[in-house]
Amino acid sequence: MSWDRGLLRKSGQSTVELVCGLLILVPLVLVLFDLAVIVIGVQINDQTCRQAARAAASGDPATAEQRATAVVARANQQGSSMLSNFTLSLPLTFNPSTVIADAAALVPYGGTVAGTVTVETTVDIRPFIVPYVYSGGAPLKFRSSQTFPFTHVVRNTAPAT
Repeated sequence: MSWDRGLLRKSGQSTVELVCGLLILVPLVLVLFDLAVIVIGVQINDQTCRQAARAAASGDPATAEQRATAVVARANQQGSSMLSNFTLSLPLTFNPSTVIADAAALVPYGGTVAGTVTVETTVDIRPFIVPYVYSGGAPLKFRSSQTFPFTHVVRNTAPAT
């Protein structure tokens, strides 16, 4: 059986070209996948922070932290292995800072308490390639902050005279 040297040379050349192309293409695809994971993680963190702030702004200011923590716990439960460790910066920031005391002072006659509540969340994202390039394997941390206005009406519980 005789082999044509030109055919072997062309076959070897196309194999080398394929390997060189894959050496460039595979890391590029992995980095693009990691960047997509990071973008999705940041969007999920922003959405979770917005939902936690909205939940904290609805209802009694004394229980705002519990409502916001429940939203963050639900996001943690639904997160995948790459998007985990949603944390809520505690305590929540109220403006004015005396909101809870003002609401307690209105008991038993009632009244309105208004202000804003600020919630901060952080998320750790563990993509495949990017953390090893930038942070030596540590997860990437992203923080989000949302401020929502609230108005709470304290019920009149004073006995009728």
